[in-house]
This record gives sequence, structure tokens and C-alpha cells, in this order.
Amino acid sequence: MAPPRVIDPTGLYHVMSRGNYRQTMFFDDDHFAKYVHLAGRVAVRRGWIVLDWCLIPNHYHLLIQLTDGGLSDGMRELNGCFSRWSNRRTGRTGTGHLVRNRFGCVDVVREGHLWEVVTYIPLNPVRAGLVEDPAEWRWNGYRATIGLEHPYRFHQPNELLRLFAKNRIEALVRYRSLVDDRLAEDQAFWSDEVKRPPLRAGVVESRS
Repeated sequence: MAPPRVIDPTGLYHVMSRGNYRQTMFFDDDHFAKYVHLAGRVAVRRGWIVLDWCLIPNHYHLLIQLTDGGLSDGMRELNGCFSRWSNRRTGRTGTGHLVRNRFGCVDVVREGHLWEVVTYIPLNPVRAGLVEDPAEWRWNGYRATIGLEHPYRFHQPNELLRLFAKNRIEALVRYRSLVDDRLAEDQAFWSDEVKRPPLRAGVVESRS
């Protein structure tokens, strides 16, 4: 059994969770939409400030600033409620866990993970072979952060942009430049060094 986590009640965390045995979690748009709805409810209840997020078919990522703890309880509620809803909807009740029991969690500040995670999360659907540009993927925070749509109620993109500059326009330019540069690095890696293998939808292959 894994030891209990020590969570800073006001820490910044990169949180991830995936389907059990890497199975699909989100079968259609209704599944994505339900998870977004539940994330909004849990974020309000637990006082989470969600700086960024991304859902792809077999897993998801959240970048959460805690204000008063509640990470483990909130994730248990979020994954549990979604799993029960999904199992009822798909007739899978009693067939086993939908979501792998323990969520992944990285203390962003302590691990020096910040600048990696702010590009890793929006580029997840690109690296999964789902789209060619993160702005094309509906189920992530990137589109709202760069102003293409309104954010969901749990998502606070201005909190992410404040990490780049006090002025929002300057922050947005810096953020988009960082994501674009990392995307160009990925494209160069796949085109110049190796032949990119075909990917199944929702399966991420990472260079790291």
C-alpha cells in the first residue's frame, strides 16, 4: 500500500488520473461534458483555483491551486461521482473500476515543474494524435486561456497568465510563444529524428 501523501493545503499541484488499465474514460461528448460539470461543482466546494485542464479519452490533467486543502477528498468525489454516472450510462456497473484508484499528483513548485506543465497540459491532445494544434481540441483550457471561448466556471485562466506577466496582453503573448515553441520542438523531433508511429486515439506518447 502506498504511503499517505503529504499535501500542502495552499500548494500548486499538477493532478492527473487515467482509466483503469489505461482504458477509455470518456466515451463521447456527453462523458466529457459530465466531467466538466462535476469538476465545476467540486472546485467550488473545495475552493480549488484551476489554472488549466485537459481531458482526452483515456486520462485527464488539472493544474490546481489549493486554498484550503481538500485535494484528496475532492479527487475522490470527482472520480467517484463520474465513475458511478458513467457505469450506469454504459451498463458497466459491477464490471470493475473505471478510473485507476490513486490519482497522480506533482507539487509543481517543489519539483520545479511549472514551465513544463504549462505546455504539457495544452499539448496533450496533440501528442496523443488527436489534433495538430491545441486550439483545435474542445476539451481543454487552452482555447479559453487564449480568448477563443469563455472559460468554464471552474477554470480561471487569468491566474495562469499572471505567472507570465502582470499585463494580460503581455502575459498572453509570452504564454502562446512558450506553447508554440514547445509545439515546434515536438514537430521537429518527430519529423527529423524518428518516424512518428501511428497513435490510437487517446493514447499519449511523450518524449519525457
